Amino acid sequence: MRKLLLAISLALSWLGIARADVAVSTPPAPAAPTIVSADAIAAKIADALSARLPVSGHYHVAFADPAFALSLPAAAQGHYQIANLSFDAMRQAFAGNLSYAGANGQPQLVGIVGTAYPAIEVPALAHDVAINDVIGPQDLMTIELPAERASTTLITNADDLAGQAARRPLRARQPIFAFDVKKPVIVKKGELVTLVFSLPGIELTAAGQALADGGKGDVIAVLNARSRRTIEGRVSAAGTVSVQTPTASLALAQH
Repeated sequence: MRKLLLAISLALSWLGIARADVAVSTPPAPAAPTIVSADAIAAKIADALSARLPVSGHYHVAFADPAFALSLPAAAQGHYQIANLSFDAMRQAFAGNLSYAGANGQPQLVGIVGTAYPAIEVPALAHDVAINDVIGPQDLMTIELPAERASTTLITNADDLAGQAARRPLRARQPIFAFDVKKPVIVKKGELVTLVFSLPGIELTAAGQALADGGKGDVIAVLNARSRRTIEGRVSAAGTVSVQTPTASLALAQH
C-alpha cells in the first residue's frame, strides 16, 4: 500500500513539474505609434510650396498650433503625405490635410493650418562685436530672414563679411548691412608710413605721415616728410602707401 501511495505521489509531483515547465505564450504588445515632429512636416510643406509657387527659394513654415505633431498608427508604417494644400500669398497663410493609412487600411485625414513666407539665409554674428573689431569666419553664423527684407545693402554672402571691421557695436543674430562694416584700418592718421613708387627697374621710396585713416585699397593723403608736400596714394599694406600718378611720383622724387 505504501508503495502505491509513493508511486502516486511521485506521479503527481512529476506532473506538477511538467506543467510548470510549459511556456505560457502571451500576445505581442501593440506597436507604438510613430510621432512625426512639426519641423519634419513643415519641411515637407515648404518643399511643396517651393515647387508650386512662382517665387523660388526657401519657405518658412509655422503651424497655428505651436505644439502640433502627427501621431501615426502602426498600420501607416511611418508614411504620410500631403493630401491637399492651398496657399494665400497675400495673407501668407496655408491650409490643407495630411493623409495616412488607418488601422482598418482606410486613409485618415488630419487638418493643417499655419503661415508660410519666402525666406533667405544670410550671415550674422554669433556674438556681439565692438566698434573696429575685425570679423572673422569663426564669428559668423547663419540666420533666416523674410525675403521681403532683402535690399541692395543687405550682406547675403559670408565671404563679403569676413575680414571687415565693425563701424559701430553690432549685436549677435541680427542682419548686417554694408553700412555696418568697413575695411579694417591698417594705416592710422598721424602714423609714419613708407611712400613707394615703382616702375620696371626703378623703385623710389620716401618717408611720410598719413593724414587720414586708411584700409587696404583706400586712397589717402600723405605728407612727404622732407618736401612737406602732400601726396595721394593707395594703402597697399600696413605702413605702406603706393604712389601711382606721375605728378605724385615727381613730388616723391623731389624729397
